[in-house]
Amino acid sequence: MTPPYQLHCSRCGQPRDGRACECDSPQNSVVRYDLSGLTTRSFLGSLARTDLWRYEALLPATSAGASNLHVGGTPLIDLGTDRSGVRLWAKDDTRNPSGSLKDRATEVALAVAKAQGYDTVVAASTGNAGASLACLAAAHGMRAKVVVPASAPRVKLAQILAYGADLVEIDGSYDEAFDAALDLARREGAFCRNTGANPYVREGKKTCAFEIAEQLGWQVPDWVVVPCGDGNILSGIGAGFQQLAALGVSPRVPRLVAAQAQSSESIALTFEAAVASGAIPCAPMRVAPESCADSICVGLPRDHVGAIQALLACDGCPVVVSDEAIIDARRRLARYFGLWVEPAAAVSLAAVQALQAQGTIAAGEAVAMVLTGTGLKDPEA
Repeated sequence: MTPPYQLHCSRCGQPRDGRACECDSPQNSVVRYDLSGLTTRSFLGSLARTDLWRYEALLPATSAGASNLHVGGTPLIDLGTDRSGVRLWAKDDTRNPSGSLKDRATEVALAVAKAQGYDTVVAASTGNAGASLACLAAAHGMRAKVVVPASAPRVKLAQILAYGADLVEIDGSYDEAFDAALDLARREGAFCRNTGANPYVREGKKTCAFEIAEQLGWQVPDWVVVPCGDGNILSGIGAGFQQLAALGVSPRVPRLVAAQAQSSESIALTFEAAVASGAIPCAPMRVAPESCADSICVGLPRDHVGAIQALLACDGCPVVVSDEAIIDARRRLARYFGLWVEPAAAVSLAAVQALQAQGTIAAGEAVAMVLTGTGLKDPEA
C-alpha cells in the first residue's frame, strides 16, 4: 500500500497546497512521503514482485495501475576488480522494454495518470523518453504525443512511430521542445510526462537505487555513477538511497557522481556555483550542448535543484568528460564486457576512469555505474 504523500517545492520544501511557497520559487514539485507508518519490516515484507512494483510501498501509485510489461528488475553485473583494485558493477537498465532507464519513470507516471483519469499523455524528448512514453502508453492503452527536436536520432524516432505515438518534430533544441510539450499538454488537457516538470517521473527512477541496494544485500557501493543531462535520474537515485537510509534498510548512502559531457556540463557548472556561494542558484547555468551523447545534451536542466541537492546530500561530485573519452568507454564496455550501450550511457565508465586518474576513486572501493540506454538507440555514434 502506498504511504500518504504530498507535493512539496523542490527548492524550499514548503507544501504545494495551492499557495505560493515562502521562496516564491517557480521550481518543480517533489513527492514527500509520510514514513511514520512504514518500517523496515513492512517495506521488506512487500517485496513480492520481480519488477519495480515490488517497491510500491514507497511509490505514489500501486501495482493495480501497472502495465503488462516488465519494467525494472534489471541485473547488476559484476565486472570484477580492475588493475587499480577498484570493484566495478554495471546496473544494466538497457534491458527495460524500450531499451532505457526512462521506462521506470514512465511506468510510474502513467500509473498516476490513469488513476487521475487521463487518457492522453505528452512529453518532450531527445528520443529515449519519447520512445519510453510511446511504448508504455501502448501497453497502458493510452494515447501518446511526443515533441522532439529534428536533430533526434532517426532510430529513436522510428521507435516512437512504431509504437503508434503522434510525433511532433520542431526545428529547435530539446529545451524548445520541452516548452512546446508543456504548452501542448495545457491546450489539450493532457498529462505531461516532461522530465523535471512532472514529480512522479523521479519516483520511478529512484527504484534503480532500491534495486542496486537490494542486489548488494541491502548494502551500498562506495560510489554510484549516473549519466546526467536534465539531472532527474540523479535526483531520483539520490532520493532512493536517502529513503533506504532513513528507513534503516541500508546503513548509509553512497557517494553520487553526475557524469556529464563537455559542452553539456550545466549541472557541473551550477554545482560549482552552489558550493562557492553556499546556495543553489534559482536558474541553472545555460550552456550550448553539442555532444555525441545526445540523451544528455541539455542546455537548461529542468531538475538542477534536485540534482545538486542529491550531490550535496550524498557527498557527491560532478565529472565532465570529452566525446573522445565517451566513445572510448563505449568501445571498452562492448569489447571487454559484452555491454553495448549508447554514448550517454558510456559516459558512466568515462567518468569512472576520470575519477580514477584524479585519485578520487581509490583502490579497494566499489563503484556501480548506471547504464541508461542500449547501443541500438544510436548505432551510428
